[in-house]
Amino acid sequence: MDNSSLQNTPQTNNKIHFDKERLYFNKWEMYKLLAPHSLPFKIPYTEYFSGPALYQFVFSQTPFFIKPVDTWAGRNISLITPMDQGFLLKHPNGSTEFHPTVDAFMHNMLGQYSKYQTIIQQRAPILSYDSRAFDIRIHLQRDKHGNWVNAGDLVRIGGKDAIVSNFLSKGGGIVETDFILGNLFDHYYLHTIIENLSNSAFAIANLLDQYYPFIDIGADFGIDPYANLWLLEVNTNDRNGRPGYDLFKKLPNKTTYKQMIARDKDRTKAWKKQKKMF
Repeated sequence: MDNSSLQNTPQTNNKIHFDKERLYFNKWEMYKLLAPHSLPFKIPYTEYFSGPALYQFVFSQTPFFIKPVDTWAGRNISLITPMDQGFLLKHPNGSTEFHPTVDAFMHNMLGQYSKYQTIIQQRAPILSYDSRAFDIRIHLQRDKHGNWVNAGDLVRIGGKDAIVSNFLSKGGGIVETDFILGNLFDHYYLHTIIENLSNSAFAIANLLDQYYPFIDIGADFGIDPYANLWLLEVNTNDRNGRPGYDLFKKLPNKTTYKQMIARDKDRTKAWKKQKKMF
């Protein structure tokens, strides 16, 4: 079985569930929500974790991730690379395990992940920078009128040997998007990529608006050698918090961060006033 056997449409339980207690979509529900639509970006093929789904990915002979649906900061994620003589398993901090047989690998993974709600996801064919994982975070905020505003974007670079870009120890950090893209692509492509990044974030917001009035969205994208964007994750405000503004505070220029804080204060003040009126 090769990579063509992995089709980019959800196969299991297509009904979309919104968590009314936490007020969010977990990773699996977000995938089911977005995958059926024609969007200006690609989405790695994803399945809900089960024995048959794991076998499907094992015999695809392509790298894949296993992730709990509510994980954050890379916690409990594994990257699996099928090899000629077994399976290499890598953890977020760069540590590795090797399983020499399918049976040993399946036994380990089923024992480790069956206790969680978990997804299995194709590793997107995205670029690294200086041999490190990176992603592009674009943040949308609602303004005081309820309209979506592109607040800004940045790049997170993972630490040495990290499998995810949000594992920032061991030399990882935050840098300007233009700097990274300018080192990976000709200047001719930069405007197109940035425009597509913004269009992609607004396309996600428009779909989410059909389900719940979120006020902050942080979408994370990778980019492949052909300048195609690959969606890695969508973060929204919920009862546990919101996509962090403080990421933008780490940039040398604090203007975007200050604008985000000001916009949040303005809308909070305006919305409180509106409630008092009614």
